[in-house]
Amino acid sequence: MDRYPDPDVTELAGVLDRRLEALLIDGLLVVGLVGLLGYVGGALMIEGSFGGFGGFLVAVQFISPVVLLGYQTAFEGYYGQTLGKRYRDIVVVTEDGNDCTWVAAVARNLLRIVDALPAFYLVGVLVAYLSDEHQRLGDLAAGTRVVYVDE
Repeated sequence: MDRYPDPDVTELAGVLDRRLEALLIDGLLVVGLVGLLGYVGGALMIEGSFGGFGGFLVAVQFISPVVLLGYQTAFEGYYGQTLGKRYRDIVVVTEDGNDCTWVAAVARNLLRIVDALPAFYLVGVLVAYLSDEHQRLGDLAAGTRVVYVDE
């Protein structure tokens, strides 16, 4: 994975196209991995498939959201994109087109919690549609935007 892809700062990523697809990909990766680890951990600790299923449910419900925020922050802070964003050819940059900083990555992802309210990222989607540069609350606070990768 390239350290930081070349962004095309003239092409903003939309609200419900590649960004949503990238979020779904990242969510499925994290839930799948954490769920598998929770199932195995539960089965080993409680012995049996019921313990595995219980471990899976606890992991998916309580651990996955925390891991997802950490994963998104770490990948965006270091690479400018998560695996889902990389697959969909989009990258996070600062408003002036520079690489996303660690501080910006932390800020935009902490506010993802508010963007996700009340459900299904309703606040984030509405704010992004009202923003000239399709920025959700986290992007506005962090001074970032999501653009296409320069081909």
